[in-house]
Amino acid sequence: MGLGPCTAFTTDIRDVLAHPEKYNERQVELVGIARVPGYFYLFANVEAAAKTDLSKSLLIRRNNFAGREYREADRQWVRVKGVMSSQPHRGWDPGTGILLKRVKLLRDRPPPRIADWTVRGVFQNAAAEPFAIELLSRSEGGETFFLAPHEADKTVIWEGQLVVLRLDGPDNLRLDLRKIGKPIARGDITFRHLRPGYEYSPECSEKRTLYFRIFRNRIESVPASEARDWKLVRNESGAK
Repeated sequence: MGLGPCTAFTTDIRDVLAHPEKYNERQVELVGIARVPGYFYLFANVEAAAKTDLSKSLLIRRNNFAGREYREADRQWVRVKGVMSSQPHRGWDPGTGILLKRVKLLRDRPPPRIADWTVRGVFQNAAAEPFAIELLSRSEGGETFFLAPHEADKTVIWEGQLVVLRLDGPDNLRLDLRKIGKPIARGDITFRHLRPGYEYSPECSEKRTLYFRIFRNRIESVPASEARDWKLVRNESGAK
């Protein structure tokens, strides 16, 4: 399963949304606008997709054993092929929806202009010791994650403050079990240098990604060109 060709007769997604019982346990092929990551939903029109109005969406049930997130399909016109089902299936997303067989991006259609204001940060630990990293939002809570020496990772960020803290404990102790010590470096996270229109770019675009190199006593903001060789914890490249 994955992104690829679909050839079956297309069913009107609006009829499936209105009368799902008509299609139970039947194979269908639908065209709509995808919203992922998280659960995969298919929408009939831009307005519902932009609002993520789930009352006007169809759940696309993924086989979690396949390990696909389909992030590249987010906010794109797609053709989905699968079997409509309300029955539980081991390893598949729960709920009533389409048991996904195949997805195809409809590149001949202009992408819907749906804004997504999510910004991601890529952080590289350039030091020889592990750190705890605190992301403090200006308006909501925050997040703490950990970086081993020379490790890099990627996460959603907000405007606010970035704090680097020491980690105390034996080397054989997992990072998240060590005692978080004193702050050793601070920096501000601001989105003012993001390119105009980044909110309409693909989910993994450089336009919505900021890069930071962390030393023992300072934090540097770096261009994407300097992050291309960074290898992330989840086996991705630092810059796309």
